[in-house]
Amino acid sequence: MFPNKKKVNELTYGSKIKVIDKKSRYLRFDKGWVNQSETKPIRFKEKNFFKKISMFKDIKYKWGGKSFKGIDCSALIQVFLNFNNKYCPRDTKDQVKYFKKNINLKNIKKNDIIFWKGHVAVVLSKKKLIHAYGPAKKTVIMDIEKTIKKIQKTANLKIIGIKRV
Repeated sequence: MFPNKKKVNELTYGSKIKVIDKKSRYLRFDKGWVNQSETKPIRFKEKNFFKKISMFKDIKYKWGGKSFKGIDCSALIQVFLNFNNKYCPRDTKDQVKYFKKNINLKNIKKNDIIFWKGHVAVVLSKKKLIHAYGPAKKTVIMDIEKTIKKIQKTANLKIIGIKRV
């Protein structure tokens, strides 16, 4: 149990805290306590930036959202890159310009980023992607080819870029 009764459940992925006390395996900060196993040092870098992106599966889609209470597609990208101390612009239109390495769809691999005008998704494998998808009202894992066709059919949007971080 926590050294104090105050427990925080408002932190989202990538939150930064200043530790002011430590008891056993818990760290205290200004809003309460957190289990040390759920924290990483400020300079932490994961080789696979999107390693834990599936934790956002089924999180509500919310335009402008950046947390477990709701997230949009570009925030999903930004949150994971920022967590790994890598800069990433907030909006899709800026992200597609920021990432320079262009990839062809036939050469796509895990962690590549697919862009449409106003939308973005992360590749999980040769066949699957994850994105905070407005029409589904949540973050979903979908087949890449089916997603491309669905977005073309429903929003009349073609891919404008596939980038490698």
